[in-house]
Amino acid sequence: MKTELRTKRIVRVSGEVQLPIKVGEELSYISGNIMYWTDRVKKILEIAEYVRVETSSYYYTIERQDKNSGETRLAA
Repeated sequence: MKTELRTKRIVRVSGEVQLPIKVGEELSYISGNIMYWTDRVKKILEIAEYVRVETSSYYYTIERQDKNSGETRLAA
Protein backbone atom coordinates (compact mmCIF):
# COMPACT_ATOMS: atom_id res chain seq x y z
CA MET A 1 0.00 0.00 0.00
CA LYS A 2 1.44 3.33 -1.04
CA THR A 3 0.87 6.29 1.26
CA GLU A 4 0.86 9.66 -0.45
CA LEU A 5 2.27 12.51 1.60
CA ARG A 6 0.75 15.87 0.73
CA THR A 7 1.89 19.16 2.16
CA LYS A 8 -0.43 22.09 2.62
CA ARG A 9 0.42 25.48 1.22
CA ILE A 10 0.58 28.56 3.41
CA VAL A 11 -1.39 31.65 2.41
CA ARG A 12 -0.72 34.94 4.20
CA VAL A 13 -2.89 37.95 3.33
CA SER A 14 -4.14 41.15 4.90
CA GLY A 15 -7.81 41.94 5.10
CA GLU A 16 -10.93 42.06 7.25
CA VAL A 17 -12.37 38.65 8.15
CA GLN A 18 -16.14 38.41 7.95
CA LEU A 19 -17.50 36.83 11.13
CA PRO A 20 -18.64 34.33 12.25
CA ILE A 21 -16.03 31.72 11.38
CA LYS A 22 -17.53 28.23 11.44
CA VAL A 23 -15.85 24.86 10.96
CA GLY A 24 -17.28 23.18 7.87
CA GLU A 25 -18.14 26.47 6.15
CA GLU A 26 -16.21 28.81 3.87
CA LEU A 27 -14.40 31.75 5.44
CA SER A 28 -14.73 35.11 3.69
CA TYR A 29 -12.53 38.16 3.98
CA ILE A 30 -12.28 41.55 2.29
CA SER A 31 -8.91 42.75 1.00
CA GLY A 32 -8.97 46.15 -0.67
CA ASN A 33 -12.46 46.35 -2.12
CA ILE A 34 -12.63 42.68 -3.12
CA MET A 35 -14.24 39.85 -1.16
CA TYR A 36 -12.49 36.46 -1.18
CA TRP A 37 -13.61 33.03 0.03
CA THR A 38 -11.54 30.11 1.22
CA ASP A 39 -12.54 26.48 0.89
CA ARG A 40 -14.27 24.92 3.90
CA VAL A 41 -12.57 25.45 7.26
CA LYS A 42 -11.37 22.22 8.88
CA LYS A 43 -9.92 23.81 12.02
CA ILE A 44 -9.69 27.27 13.58
CA LEU A 45 -6.10 27.53 14.77
CA GLU A 46 -5.91 31.02 16.27
CA ILE A 47 -7.90 34.24 16.60
CA ALA A 48 -5.94 37.27 17.81
CA GLU A 49 -4.72 40.34 15.91
CA TYR A 50 -4.92 37.93 12.99
CA VAL A 51 -6.89 34.78 12.14
CA ARG A 52 -5.28 31.41 11.37
CA VAL A 53 -7.37 28.58 9.93
CA GLU A 54 -6.73 25.23 8.28
CA THR A 55 -8.63 24.08 5.20
CA SER A 56 -8.22 20.86 3.25
CA SER A 57 -5.39 22.28 1.13
CA TYR A 58 -4.13 25.44 2.83
CA TYR A 59 -3.17 27.13 6.07
CA TYR A 60 -4.49 30.71 5.97
CA THR A 61 -3.17 33.61 8.06
CA ILE A 62 -5.32 36.69 7.57
CA GLU A 63 -3.84 39.77 9.21
CA ARG A 64 -5.95 42.79 10.01
CA GLN A 65 -5.61 45.37 7.26
CA ASP A 66 -4.08 48.67 8.43
CA LYS A 67 -6.28 51.42 7.05
CA ASN A 68 -3.47 53.96 7.48
CA SER A 69 -0.83 51.87 5.71
CA GLY A 70 -0.69 54.20 2.71
CA GLU A 71 -0.37 57.36 4.75
CA THR A 72 2.86 58.89 5.94
CA ARG A 73 2.89 59.37 9.68
CA LEU A 74 4.56 62.44 11.11
CA ALA A 75 6.09 62.63 14.58
CA ALA A 76 5.06 65.61 16.67
